[in-house]
Amino acid sequence: MRVPRNEQGIKSPEAGSAQAKIGRWSVPTRAGARQTARKKPDDLLTIAEAAELLNVHVNTVRRWSNKGVLKTYRLGSRGDRRLKRGDINKLLRKGKPARAGR
Repeated sequence: MRVPRNEQGIKSPEAGSAQAKIGRWSVPTRAGARQTARKKPDDLLTIAEAAELLNVHVNTVRRWSNKGVLKTYRLGSRGDRRLKRGDINKLLRKGKPARAGR
């Protein structure tokens, strides 16, 4: 039996694998790996991940952080912001601020 290959000559993964399907080829994704990991309240999220969970723009999350609506933790020499998953869940249960910081 001949194994299907793409244009670069790479073998196609099996049909039942846990990978995103693009056309007839499978491509591994970070999102798939992230979804399989355990989600704990102390997990740190990036601004983009928090914005996706809250269904708002990343700048809104930054503004809420600056105004104290969300507690952020600064990491590294650049001061990258991270948020705890539990804090995001609390905000979702309480309800998003109507117009925080304006």
